[in-house]
Amino acid sequence: MAYLNFNVIGLELLFFLIGCLLFFVKDFIKKEQAAFFLSLVTLLFALIFVFFLPFGDFTQSFRLDFFSSSMKFLMIFGGILILLLSRGYFNKYLVLNYPEYFGLLFFSLLGSFVMVSAMDLLTFYIAIELMSFPVYFLIAMGYKINKKGIEGAFKYFFLGVFSSVFFILGIAILYAYTGSFFFKDLIFVLGKKGTHWEILLGALFVIAGLSIKLSFVPFHMWAPDAYEGASLPITAFMSGIIKFSVLATLVKVMLMAFFPLRIEIGKIFLPIVLLTILGGNLMAIKQQNLVRMLAYSSIAHAGYASLGFIIADFTGYTFTVFYAFTYMIMSIGAFGLVAWLESCDKRLVEIPNLGILGKKNGLVSFLILLFMFSLAGIPPTAGFVAKFYLLLGLVKAGSWLIAVLVLLFSVIGAYPYIRVVKCVYMDKALEKVELRPFKWEFWLPIGLCSVLILLMGIYPQPFASFFYKTMFLYLSFFYFGS
Repeated sequence: MAYLNFNVIGLELLFFLIGCLLFFVKDFIKKEQAAFFLSLVTLLFALIFVFFLPFGDFTQSFRLDFFSSSMKFLMIFGGILILLLSRGYFNKYLVLNYPEYFGLLFFSLLGSFVMVSAMDLLTFYIAIELMSFPVYFLIAMGYKINKKGIEGAFKYFFLGVFSSVFFILGIAILYAYTGSFFFKDLIFVLGKKGTHWEILLGALFVIAGLSIKLSFVPFHMWAPDAYEGASLPITAFMSGIIKFSVLATLVKVMLMAFFPLRIEIGKIFLPIVLLTILGGNLMAIKQQNLVRMLAYSSIAHAGYASLGFIIADFTGYTFTVFYAFTYMIMSIGAFGLVAWLESCDKRLVEIPNLGILGKKNGLVSFLILLFMFSLAGIPPTAGFVAKFYLLLGLVKAGSWLIAVLVLLFSVIGAYPYIRVVKCVYMDKALEKVELRPFKWEFWLPIGLCSVLILLMGIYPQPFASFFYKTMFLYLSFFYFGS
């Protein structure tokens, strides 16, 4: 029997209370930066606090364990990076500096935390909505500096509606056949009765709902519009933390609920994943705007991360989570650089105008090269290691042809990143632009991402081992624990 152990949900309670407080902080403290510093102190405290929370259940629908604690730690770390980028971005765009901005970030993170701890499909669905709804408002807040903000928010909301429809339909089918929402009951029924097309259909609808959140083909159309319409720290939040949390939770659902269906789901997933990789890479090639290029790039990288579902074993799922974290770091760093460029001059967001950087700012030019190389999968960067692990997993699983296709798509997908580097170092400056100082609010989060990219690229073993052991401990406690 599961008791109401409130210690287990200490982190969620903290984020709920601080999120509410941030909506009213301006009524008590008149200083403009009060909301930022309250948010930063809370996240730094949470980064340590998460490891002092006891493992256990809060009812049967919520469980705090080593896996969920580790994923929350990584999301909090990403949240700190987003917060610092927001501070630097607001120095240029003061009209966005609302306490509500930080409050909505906290509520979205709260939804992500509940999602990775959910132990049934209904809690999972509620958590996804709690994570998504603040993001719709955060995108729309970009309207003050970008007229595409409202349009992007509406399109992202419309995709969210489709996601909810698929997800609820999948839950209904699964409940009708199994009589339960809980992951443990679903896997028990599958183990007892074997694979049935009704359960497979329900699982596919649930996964289709999550695929929309990940912008898989053919649900990718409006994601770049949402990315372009949002303020750039929120774009980094969507492409990095949101996708990381969804992929980590999808891995958990596959292991805890649908593991007997992993082969069938992998076969159905295969063409979607390959089309997502190819489509994202091809559409990124023709983009002139750096934000839209990285938006299409995020579609392709969601496809790369999902190759673990094709491998369909413990190692493949581990590599999926590892790749998702790697992309979170690359994405936050890359969009952080774009945020600094836009704060200097909006014309610098256009790729042909980047020639001025190679002549005026060697540090930023090198950082752009580093992130572009990592996104392209060029050694010695984290992006190369993450892709290599997934390709190795495909080869070990006997999927040689798929590995060759993914490698070919990666070569095609490297072009837009190499083009950016070429424009930075080889093109003439098309515009005379004054570059702003690269202040600590930018160099600290971008610098941390850069160090991690190099460390994971040069010495990946501790990072890969961390994810592997996290997954191993989680499965051990789930299947053999009390």
